Amino acid sequence: MPDSGPHVAVVRDRATTSMKSLSSRVRTAALAAAVVAAGILGAPTSLRAQGAIDADARSVLDAMSKYLGGLRSFSVAYAAVDEVVTTEGQKLQFLHAGELLVQRPDRLHAVRRGAAGVAEMVLDSRELILFGREANAFLRLPAPSIAAAVEAVHRMGFDAPGADLLAERPLDSATTDIVSGAHVGMTFIDGVEVHQLAFRGAEVDWQLWVTSGDRPLPVRYVITTKTIPGGPQYTLQLTNWNVAPQADPARFVFTPPSGARQLDPASVTANAVGDMVIR
Repeated sequence: MPDSGPHVAVVRDRATTSMKSLSSRVRTAALAAAVVAAGILGAPTSLRAQGAIDADARSVLDAMSKYLGGLRSFSVAYAAVDEVVTTEGQKLQFLHAGELLVQRPDRLHAVRRGAAGVAEMVLDSRELILFGREANAFLRLPAPSIAAAVEAVHRMGFDAPGADLLAERPLDSATTDIVSGAHVGMTFIDGVEVHQLAFRGAEVDWQLWVTSGDRPLPVRYVITTKTIPGGPQYTLQLTNWNVAPQADPARFVFTPPSGARQLDPASVTANAVGDMVIR
């Protein structure tokens, strides 16, 4: 998922291991997240107002939640920027990208490419498998559904920013932690007209860009943590949406490569950017 699971890494450098762990940035009723932005120069009065979601922002958010949540299957490519703040106060950015294939409610295949290598995630309706290609090692976790898979990742101590978009009602305004929100205006991303929405939550702020028209899909998502000095952000860019993919069933089956070793969950820890470190 767009960062819905950890990446396997065997060795991390000193700069990475000295970073402060990020607190959980994403909360919803089941999976989820909260929301962005009020400090925009020249922002309209409604954006600065506290304690309410304006009607336009709620309408676009609810339309996106209903449409995306109603898709039985979809695929999407993503690129993500994860910021961390070192103990010295320096902000660093870590990049990764990948693809995601989803069949609700219980099948998923994701690929993540980053500095530590390539990782795959497979959900086959019974268990979630996390596989690190470079380490040739994999981890199995019981998970009968996508929601259970995200919860399993959370229980291991990993953040999963962006995983809220996999929920049955993604970023549902009735259950998401939203203190205030506004429709900032219309703009363009990659030549496509989109709504820009900005929200504030108790622990995080977030922004969401949603395509206009009868297929309201998220194309950009920015989460800003307020509980950590420096306000690190997680930015997710979503492209190449396919709302009716012809998925090969083999995509949801994991066959360990020759020589691959199965990991004990007790031997795995998380670092600050969601990489899975094997002890």
